[in-house]
Amino acid sequence: MDGNRRKKSAIQHARTFMSYQVLALKYRPQTFEEVVGQEHVTTTLTNAISADRVAHAMLFTGPRGTGKTTIARILAKAMTCTQGPTPAPCNLCKICTDIIHGHCADVFEIDGASNNSVEQIRDLRENVTYMPASARFKIYIIDEVHMLSTAAFNALLKTLEEPPEHVLFIFATTEVHKIPATILSRCQRHDLARIPLNRISDHLTFLCHEEGFTVESDSLDLIALEADGSIRDSLSLLDRILSASPEKDIDHQRVVDNLGISDRQLMFNLSAGVFNKDGATLIQLVERINDSGLDLKKFYSDIIAHFRNLNIIKLCGKETPSLNLIDAEKEKLFETVSEQPQTYLGMLLQLLLDNENLVRFSSHTQTAVEMVLLKLIQINPGVQLDAIIAKLDTLARQIDTQPAAASTSGPPPQEPQPDRIQPEQSHNAAPPLPPTREPRQMTAPPPEPISAPAEPRAPENQEQQGPVTWLQFLNILQKKLPSIYAQLSRADIDTSDKDQITATLNLRSDYEKSRIQNKDKELQALSRQYLNKSIKFNMTTTGASQPQGPSESQKAEEKARQTASRHPMVQEARRLFDGEIL
Repeated sequence: MDGNRRKKSAIQHARTFMSYQVLALKYRPQTFEEVVGQEHVTTTLTNAISADRVAHAMLFTGPRGTGKTTIARILAKAMTCTQGPTPAPCNLCKICTDIIHGHCADVFEIDGASNNSVEQIRDLRENVTYMPASARFKIYIIDEVHMLSTAAFNALLKTLEEPPEHVLFIFATTEVHKIPATILSRCQRHDLARIPLNRISDHLTFLCHEEGFTVESDSLDLIALEADGSIRDSLSLLDRILSASPEKDIDHQRVVDNLGISDRQLMFNLSAGVFNKDGATLIQLVERINDSGLDLKKFYSDIIAHFRNLNIIKLCGKETPSLNLIDAEKEKLFETVSEQPQTYLGMLLQLLLDNENLVRFSSHTQTAVEMVLLKLIQINPGVQLDAIIAKLDTLARQIDTQPAAASTSGPPPQEPQPDRIQPEQSHNAAPPLPPTREPRQMTAPPPEPISAPAEPRAPENQEQQGPVTWLQFLNILQKKLPSIYAQLSRADIDTSDKDQITATLNLRSDYEKSRIQNKDKELQALSRQYLNKSIKFNMTTTGASQPQGPSESQKAEEKARQTASRHPMVQEARRLFDGEIL
């Protein structure tokens, strides 16, 4: 109650000098309790004043319109009030009223942007030695202190570190990163945060009630959202709306038109058109915005912000503090994205960001915005992409496991049946088909894969099944001697001799030749076990002066020949007719 009384007294005193004051000046906080949304700073200062632990140099930093200069003035009143130092200045004594009106002889407010030379700082350094005229302290408030020159900062260093006991420095800046570290280390820093949207909205509601205006809560939320965390910007916007309205009851559409921004519901309609793939609705919305006279580039920026909010809500939930929105709008955003996958929302936002320069620098802004929005509806939801990726992974696993399944899940090898072997068969002929299997037509594909039974399952079964073909022998060799398999798979094979197989190899180096020679004993043993023949090698090396390998066409031809020779139908034909590929 005492705070309200003091504030009204100060306001009435101010009205004697001018007929009208803007809301930002008329309702400027005069005590720490009246400051909106900066309790972490005002509480610290209140406790410091009560405990007589106020630093001789303080730095207030934060975004524009969050109360840096206001808190500095309140601190000046608290330190020089006739009843102080006190956390609650009276705002009635001569010193307090002089500070409120800006003509106190011992409180100097300096604009750092226009008083940034080293000569002016030298004058300040000389004046700090003099005692205050009437107040307890001589206080220097330097706003936008980051605008001082490097020489000015250097001239201020010594005085700032060890000022006279009657001097207090208060700095305010929006760009603290531009202040030298030597200055920062000599100041007690207080960071002011952006004011939450609900705090701004509640404050605007109070001011509308004080001014006798009726404004819808949605309209005040829209003003608070447009202010972007700045209480001063919100008061300036509200002042403009109240001044432009001839009536005390202001509807929502008037607020939207006066602010020159798009309605929040329009953004939800736009996102719904994107999710529903409704290009006609998107075109109509852009046309509506363009006809209303709003800036389409600002509208596109609002679209990016809206889809950013959709992504944040999907990732973090509706309780996240990362969004400076009211709870009702968070709930609406959460319902909008409840059925949309995160990958899809991320792709939409990425496309909007990628085309931002196209809209910003285009001479046909409406066409550019329409084109980007139509691109959005061409993106498929991420759930379909996830399903496709899952199917591809499943198919890849099936392909990887198919060779192993073919070698392990085939039917067991047939036991030898001596009474059915014809005596005229040669010793290297493959065993005949079981009697229940009828001969196949070469032009018709086999009803089931037969390549697996044709391959030997284990070495001990080969002695019972009899000789195998060269391709089957290569499959066995791949498991037993994989390094040699890579060489023999490229060899030219001659099986015309009944007792010997001739393998012609064109090797790239003597190292490959020696590797085969080192494994010759094992190769001959495997050949006699599975082929009932020995292997004769004709090996030549390419040499350094020769080409390093076959041409691309030769590689393609060789690959096609090997693929065809390993086809199940070709293997079955060779087994039926005991033939070889020429």
